[in-house]
Parts: sequence; structure tokens; C-alpha cells
Amino acid sequence: IYRQYNEVTKLYTYKGYGELTNINPELVYSVYCDLEYRKKWDGYVNELYQIRDEAERSIIYWRVAYPWPMSHRDYVFERRSRIFERDGKQQWCILGKGLEDDSVKCPKNVIRVVEYEQTLAFEPTDSGGTKVFMYYCDNPGGALPTWLINWAAKTGVPKFMDDLQKACHRYDK
Repeated sequence: IYRQYNEVTKLYTYKGYGELTNINPELVYSVYCDLEYRKKWDGYVNELYQIRDEAERSIIYWRVAYPWPMSHRDYVFERRSRIFERDGKQQWCILGKGLEDDSVKCPKNVIRVVEYEQTLAFEPTDSGGTKVFMYYCDNPGGALPTWLINWAAKTGVPKFMDDLQKACHRYDK
């Protein structure tokens, strides 16, 4: 995991590289994109569903359960995904970006996060696993101290990757 400090926002952006052994990229992609299954394996998901599907993107609503005493956060974001070939290997790419969208009202006592970006890319390894690249940045807003936001992101990204790997092993679709 690497991080880069942003002088303006006082927050970090994160990049992570790793390998999921004995899990092929198609499975990782399926597990990540299956919103119903994500509700089962991601303990932070409070609510998650597709608002609408458009030509090249899906619009998704995601409410995240923050621990007490913090307020929950919610996101409306676009997700674009593609599978392409490079140097004879298939690659899977998923892009997420926060939106200002009033189609879902922000619930009382929940803070809407608009500044959110995530990129995930997967490609097969020669040993039957998956190389993973992840870029993540968000500004959860509210009155949280930046040290707490940065600590949560620093520990949350590796935990997410561990949870994703476990979810892949249990996926049965």
C-alpha cells in the first residue's frame, strides 16, 4: 500500500498492489460487481443497490456503517467496468466515481460523500492467481479529524483486500 498526501484536502490517496493466489481474475471481478453478495461479505455495507443502468455505466447507491460515535456515510456513484486484452492477456478494470445525484435522498443523520474515486484492475498471473491494482480516495466530510480519516483508510484498504479474497473462496455463482 502506498499513499500520497494532498496538501489541499489534507487527506491521502492510496494505491495498492498485490496478488490473490489461486483465484482467477474473472472470479474477483464477479465477486466485486455482485452487489447482493457484497452485502453478505462486506461488514461495512449498510445498504447497497443499483439505482439505474445506463449505456456505459451503472449508478449505484451505497450506505456505509461507520462505528459509533461517527455518522454513517452514503454514496451515489457511477461504476464503469471493462474487460480488455493487452499483451495477449485479458484485464478487468472497474472505475467508481462519486456523483451529485438527487435521485436518492440522503437519510437523516447520514453524511453524503461526493468526493470519491476508486479504480480496480485485475489480470491473471502465470500461477493461476490474480494481480490486483487498487487506487482509492474519498473525503468522508463531516467533523472527523483528518488523522482519523487517514488511519481508517490506511487500515481499511488492506482489510478490504483480505475480505475480498475470503469472499472469492466462498462465492458459489
